[in-house]
Amino acid sequence: MSTPASPSEHPATASGSTGSDGSAGLSGVPGLTALAMEADAGLLDPLSSGTTAVVQSSDANYLLHLLQVEAAWTAVLAEHGMVTAAQAEAAAEAADPRHLADYDLIGLARAGQSGGNVLIPALKAMRARAGQAAPTEPGVSSAIHVGATSQDIMDTAMMRMAAQVAATILADLRAAVGSLAAMATEHRATPMVARSLAQHSLPSTFGLRAAGWMSGLAQAGRRLEDATAELPIQWGGAAGTMAALAGRVTKARADGTLDAGTLDAVTDAFTLVEDLAQRLGLQAPAGPWQTNRMPITGLAAALADVVAACGKIANDVLISARIENGELGEPLVAGRGGSSAMPHKQNPVLSVMIHAGALGAPGTLAQVLTAAGAANEERPDGAWHAEWPALRQLMRTAGGAAARTAELVSGLRVNTDRMAENLNRVGPLLVSERLMAELAPLLDEVGSGRARSGKERLQEIVDRSLDSQHGQQQGNDFRSLLRTALPDTVSDAELDGLLDPANYTGEATTLVDRLVAEYRNFAEWSTT
Repeated sequence: MSTPASPSEHPATASGSTGSDGSAGLSGVPGLTALAMEADAGLLDPLSSGTTAVVQSSDANYLLHLLQVEAAWTAVLAEHGMVTAAQAEAAAEAADPRHLADYDLIGLARAGQSGGNVLIPALKAMRARAGQAAPTEPGVSSAIHVGATSQDIMDTAMMRMAAQVAATILADLRAAVGSLAAMATEHRATPMVARSLAQHSLPSTFGLRAAGWMSGLAQAGRRLEDATAELPIQWGGAAGTMAALAGRVTKARADGTLDAGTLDAVTDAFTLVEDLAQRLGLQAPAGPWQTNRMPITGLAAALADVVAACGKIANDVLISARIENGELGEPLVAGRGGSSAMPHKQNPVLSVMIHAGALGAPGTLAQVLTAAGAANEERPDGAWHAEWPALRQLMRTAGGAAARTAELVSGLRVNTDRMAENLNRVGPLLVSERLMAELAPLLDEVGSGRARSGKERLQEIVDRSLDSQHGQQQGNDFRSLLRTALPDTVSDAELDGLLDPANYTGEATTLVDRLVAEYRNFAEWSTT
């Protein structure tokens, strides 16, 4: 959905002047209206801009959810005889996406300052629109928002929006997991060097690294699936007691309109809320959760997990794509990643954007958690308000990270020759751990007052070889030094086999198979 245009114009103020609302003038920007200047096009958020998730979490889409929650509630009341069918139809007409452009987003945002939330002016605009849709039907305005409070509508709309965004994120994660499962299987035995603390550590395989990426994404995806499987409706009224709704139910029962014609009707306030939850595709909790923000914190944490899992992949690609490593390359797309000043560069911009998201998401999550911990009494005085932009930003960051990661891994270029070259850069020293276990016992030196353990002798050989590599001594080849120290019971062929890094990848291939078997089905996995 494209962001709808507003029918009203907010003309730019004169150069150097200040608008009537206190905003700075648009000096030096001819032709731009205040509407254009206030709109967020995502210029500073390239990670999420242009993605489905950012459209689904737009102001326009959130407003649509607000309107549709109100319309759904009116429809539920009509089903139980508490408002008329014509009134519900008018509410539905006011919430129809085709009429979204009739709502002035920036005007609503400005008007929302008066009451501290946008639902107040949005409800006023919806009632006016509904009245226009059914000009001869009395009571249309009062039939909308019956027994509800602003938080009921806003929290419920946010849950509905979160479910929509999460479905998009999960689709991208499943695609990425599928790509990584195939990549891990293809390269299950492709040797490469493992690195710890930024240094070469032991031989491994690229398949194992890809399987690790896959398992992280799948785990994060399953957490998001769990967090959004039972997103709850919020309905408590002004103070969480449902008093206004209960009063309306009692009146409708006394008037004989509640489920008129139905024998033994048992409709109460809880029945209505449960019906609304079913209509909206949400869960009906035992009670309101105005200041119990666990549904929000669980959702936010799951979104942050998605970003972290994507960030891990991006960080590895950034390191491996360095020219001096050259092991990986991002998908080649015309016009992307080039440098106007340095034509030789191919910047890994997908990974850069994902990495930026991974740096920012923890702070955004902290804002959500801080707001939850600051919630007080039956309606937070600012904590709830601080939650809105942070939660939405997490949706957008996770959505952008998942989309960019799916693209990244689907076309990742793998340079196996450079992996082999880097693996052999340290040479047989890379398997020193293995040598300590298998050869050190053969190097034990006893007697003649010079008793030294095999580990000490092997370490001396390693040190002499490193000195040779660093130019401090010449001719101290590690294999030659080791061959001289070892007894003849170790053949040259056995020694060469022990020194070959490709022969010391442990259970890497089996681990790949186990991880792929465990997580590849996430690509088709969903709860029922």
